[in-house]
Amino acid sequence: METTTLVEWLKASSASAWINERTWVWPLAEILHFIGLSLLVGATGFFDLRLMGFFRRVSIMAAKALMPLALIGFAINVLTGVVFLVGLPEQYAHNRMFWWKVAFIAVAGVNAAFFETRLAARVAVLDADADPPRTVKLVGAVSLVAWLAVLYCGRMLPFLGDAY
Repeated sequence: METTTLVEWLKASSASAWINERTWVWPLAEILHFIGLSLLVGATGFFDLRLMGFFRRVSIMAAKALMPLALIGFAINVLTGVVFLVGLPEQYAHNRMFWWKVAFIAVAGVNAAFFETRLAARVAVLDADADPPRTVKLVGAVSLVAWLAVLYCGRMLPFLGDAY
């Protein structure tokens, strides 16, 4: 489906009408999105910094134990993000900052999958105060930069996201 057709279909949907006819939906979604971001970036950011070698008094596995909070935050953000997209599809579908945000989320996801499939088992056996290997530090840095870029792109959507 072409982007313009998708935008028109979403704008005409009953879900979009429902979102836009209720004055409380958008503000509630914004609040929940912020809470989700706080959980996601707070837990992931701390874990990423630990992977990069900071906070050595905290074991990497103890920092990783926070990741369920990050997943809850991500789920909240996906749900609220769908509300935003369905409510104002024209604000997002043709907005380059939205697509950059999506791209950085993909980078973060691929990076996390790489960590889980290639590095997590090795990291689990490190001493609690160990300095992680360079590859692990790089994964932490890529994740941190990707999530900060997601935040930046999301915040700049209304300002820098002219349609292409």
